[in-house]
Amino acid sequence: MSSVKDYFFEVEQERCLVWIKETYGIDIDPDEPSEEWDSLASEYQAMLDAESEEAEARWLERHSYNEFFFEFSEELTTASSLLSLKGDSYQTSTLCRLVYAQAVTLLETLISSVIRKLVVSDQSLMLKLAAKHENLHKRTITLKEIAEQPKVVEAIVLKVLSELSFHNIATIKEVLGAMFGDHMKGLDLGGIGRICAKRHDIVHRNGKTVQDEPVVLTPVEVREAITTIRAFAADLKVRIYDAINDLSSTAP
Repeated sequence: MSSVKDYFFEVEQERCLVWIKETYGIDIDPDEPSEEWDSLASEYQAMLDAESEEAEARWLERHSYNEFFFEFSEELTTASSLLSLKGDSYQTSTLCRLVYAQAVTLLETLISSVIRKLVVSDQSLMLKLAAKHENLHKRTITLKEIAEQPKVVEAIVLKVLSELSFHNIATIKEVLGAMFGDHMKGLDLGGIGRICAKRHDIVHRNGKTVQDEPVVLTPVEVREAITTIRAFAADLKVRIYDAINDLSSTAP
């Protein structure tokens, strides 16, 4: 473990010990393994996780999915503009890979943010997702959990979503299908799938395929990918808005 990691571990451990002292009035030696230390340390971490999840939910409440679509479009335009920068062939190649990967990251952030926003703002959509998503519908919730945290379903759904990768086409299809049903029929994921696969090569293998072939991109190819991403996001926006409008019109 690096010295930096050691430092942060020690700081967090010290905060945990202070919390135990203030909460339960006892001193514990973490260097002496015990079930009590493990239990209290787990409780402390659960408290931190709950605070983080609550802060995330409140942040989502302060923003609208309209904002997320607008910011996505603006950031995508900015990323595309970088392709006009001049440099030698190596610099241009590196810039193309960076912009390509960033364009996919922007799409991933857009989908994740919009989905999570709808979870905290529309209970019917949240319950649809909870009922149909593989990682959610089998989750058991106890009465104790409900009593201690009235928004326990929301918290669980947000936690699961935070752990998903929305540059994974199977994930995108599963989540959108569970949440919006027929409104996602015919959504074209082919082009996005190929783009995401190439992004994987860029990010995880330093720009090489599994056959060790270098990913060579030109500004023209990156702009074409950005055009595909923008068109996909526009189609997705229409489908989501239609689904929301349908829900509004059928609400009692």
